[in-house]
Amino acid sequence: MTWLTKITPDLSSRRARAAFANAGELHRLLIGLASTHLGEERMPSPRQHTGLLFRVDEGRSGPVLLAQSHDRLDLTRVGDGIGEAAERDLSSFLDGLEKGREVRYRLAAAPSKRLGKSEKNAERLGDRARAGVHAYTRPLYGADAEQWWRDRAGRHGLDLREVLSTGLGPALDQGGSGRRGVRLHMTRFDGHAVVSDPEAVRRAVVEGVGRGKSFGCGMLSLAPAEW
Repeated sequence: MTWLTKITPDLSSRRARAAFANAGELHRLLIGLASTHLGEERMPSPRQHTGLLFRVDEGRSGPVLLAQSHDRLDLTRVGDGIGEAAERDLSSFLDGLEKGREVRYRLAAAPSKRLGKSEKNAERLGDRARAGVHAYTRPLYGADAEQWWRDRAGRHGLDLREVLSTGLGPALDQGGSGRRGVRLHMTRFDGHAVVSDPEAVRRAVVEGVGRGKSFGCGMLSLAPAEW
């Protein structure tokens, strides 16, 4: 199954503002809501195990958190001071996708180009060559970012008819406790597409697209074109 959860934060609450401070905090909040499906033993990739993807959209009155997961999140763990939550099962919509169906889509992603490991590439990115790094990545913007999405959309079963791209603020995690901080440059893609491979589309929705899935990137949302 595939569940979509919508959390509308109460930004007058200090707890909600702290949770929405950056992508890392949101990831930790959602992993906590999904933890009932993780068992007691620690696992290497809890996000992948729970199918957790998320994105922050701007609603009419402020930010809205959309989270997708294999199982229902335990909303009793949201507690007081975060905001209102609602959920629905996407399984029937995804199962009903057929070749030739027109859909609307939204994807917030971190388009990038993978570069080899070298001192020159590190300098080009304003970084230092680091031990243990096998490759560096360069963020893509504008037309390059749109081409990145066009290339992947075809492989993920979508024939794009329209692409509108919007540069977003970076996805951030401050790091700490010996962890390196994260900063991913995000672009949102909106438009219309025709389903060319229903199974590939379903897999892209469930698994996500691109990198940075633990930091609010990669969640592909679809809706009937007539909505």
